[in-house]
Amino acid sequence: MPTNILDDARSYLVDFLKGKQNVFETKHPWRKGWEFAVLHSLHVEAYVLRILGREDDRLSESEVTLLRLAAILHDIARLEKREDHARAGAEIAAEWLERNGQYGLNAEESRKVLEMIADHSKKEVCEQDFSKGVLKDADTLDEIGVMSIFMTSNWLEHQSPFFFHALRQRLIEVELPFCDQKLSILNTEGAKKILREKRDFVEDFLAQLRDELQAEREAEQSLMRLSQEVESEYSG
Repeated sequence: MPTNILDDARSYLVDFLKGKQNVFETKHPWRKGWEFAVLHSLHVEAYVLRILGREDDRLSESEVTLLRLAAILHDIARLEKREDHARAGAEIAAEWLERNGQYGLNAEESRKVLEMIADHSKKEVCEQDFSKGVLKDADTLDEIGVMSIFMTSNWLEHQSPFFFHALRQRLIEVELPFCDQKLSILNTEGAKKILREKRDFVEDFLAQLRDELQAEREAEQSLMRLSQEVESEYSG
């Protein structure tokens, strides 16, 4: 299988998405442009390789290429169709593969790529197919860790003098449980190891933030009550 299929798929992804907007995004402004969708797909491709590097199961070179190809194209319909974008993306990918028969994918290889794309959003399904499980897990891992700390801050009132107290509280009450929930749906041990490391980073960040805030439990509770009052004034 020619390796340039991956470069060509990345180019196609950019050409297909260029100029489009994510009209569904309201909270995180960097997610609105087409560039974000491209970067996310490339992040997922990179996570595929990171997961495989931590797994005992070994795929052939051809199988890895198919998995990376599915990762690159998995969200190609994300900006156009929020619901069932995975199946819509598989249809777009199928048309691209059909037009580019020079890559030499046989019917079974094409079917496998398209199935990985079509099923990648079904995260609640415990995956028996190793490649499909890796793609699902790679998709789950993106934006957890450092990125999710920044994303958590977007839900808060930035002008509040108690911003960092509120950030710490939301990370404890929302982000850590979110990490645990995502950990419970991962299919591969490699992805679980990576997510545990990400969760540990958030824990370390919280410990450092607590030290910098120098807040004892009783004082922090008082500050949070004040914070809620201030935020009510801002929102009013």
